[in-house]
Amino acid sequence: MRNCTLKIMAIIALVLTMMSCTDHSPQENFVSEWSSPAGENSVSPNLSLDLNGMPILSWLKVAQGSAALEYARWRGDGWSAPIIIASGNNWLVNRADFPSVVQLNESLWAAHWLVMTDPAVFAYDVLVSLSRDGGITWGPSFKPHTDGTFTEHGFVSFFTEGDDVGVVWLDGREMEAGHGHKEMSEPNQGELKGMTIRSTKVAADGSIFQEQIIDNLVCDCCQTDIAQSNQGPILVFRNRTENERRDIYYSHMTKGRWSESQPVAIDDWNIAGCPVNGPSVAANGQTTAVAWYTKAKGYGEVKLALSKTGDGLFGTALEVESGDAVLGQVGLAPTQSGGFLVSWMTYIEGTAGHLKLRHFDAAGIAGPTIITEEIDFTRKAGLPQMVLLGDLAVLSWTGGGESDKKIIVATAQIGTTQTP
Repeated sequence: MRNCTLKIMAIIALVLTMMSCTDHSPQENFVSEWSSPAGENSVSPNLSLDLNGMPILSWLKVAQGSAALEYARWRGDGWSAPIIIASGNNWLVNRADFPSVVQLNESLWAAHWLVMTDPAVFAYDVLVSLSRDGGITWGPSFKPHTDGTFTEHGFVSFFTEGDDVGVVWLDGREMEAGHGHKEMSEPNQGELKGMTIRSTKVAADGSIFQEQIIDNLVCDCCQTDIAQSNQGPILVFRNRTENERRDIYYSHMTKGRWSESQPVAIDDWNIAGCPVNGPSVAANGQTTAVAWYTKAKGYGEVKLALSKTGDGLFGTALEVESGDAVLGQVGLAPTQSGGFLVSWMTYIEGTAGHLKLRHFDAAGIAGPTIITEEIDFTRKAGLPQMVLLGDLAVLSWTGGGESDKKIIVATAQIGTTQTP
């Protein structure tokens, strides 16, 4: 009897050991901190990839009363020397709405930043500059919007279609009286006027053409994102309805025009204010993915939806993580294995949180959640940036203390071929 009991106990122990090997709980992951090219007094990082798949890191260098947009390019064994694109003493420095530097084709690069026009009403404009020699020298800046109103313009994404270069941004020209109000023609009637999302294209000489309103009522301050899919550019953003439902929508560009916006999924998140938590989109072969945050059920959820055909027919939303500690601020990148890597933040305690990653293959099968880094101040970190260099996740956010902010750059080795 004793021998039988021992055998049973041994079998149970073996089963428990095997179960632990396929445990779905978060896993710690080795993180290496890269030396940041931004140095001290740097904020608002943005990461993109050049056409060779190498990371481009941009940031704002801040000083007393002034700011400069700088960037560096990963060379394989280190960062290039920083290049200063522009500087000014009237710039908007904001954790949610921040500049970008992107490569659009072999020679053409684009950058944008934000300038205050009337601090009393928090009005600011977008300025864009183009480089036609691979990001070395930059042309005169110009505004993609021509309305001339003292309102908010920001949350920019760039796209290309053939030889055309385009800009998408959130535009507040309909909001001169405030953040969403009704134009009343008769009592209890009227149309809600609020933030719009607009697009224009830029000619070689910097002139703009083919302006378009993509959606006439969207969330005020959630990031936009664009992926260059096999079927052309696809844009994602947080929509807004007159009854304050704020779900994620998308639009495809077809034959030079953006399609009517449609929901990626219906969360029915009712919130009478902007959550400052935009979506991310990525394309990988014939599959397009969208990741986003919602609190429709009263607790945080990060979700992922896949479109296999690229025609916007997104499947049922997949859960990345949910719970009261989930903060969102999502990132998304295509992997070499045909899947996608999602990044997001969760709350720990005080002001601290975790930056997490999770891989989904092209069929939507999820790998384990990986805890990559603890962030001391989640609000100051803004929207953590993430791109993939092979199976190496390159991560960046605003770190440092309250008086010594600086860009943090870290990497995490990601296995994208394993599933739980």
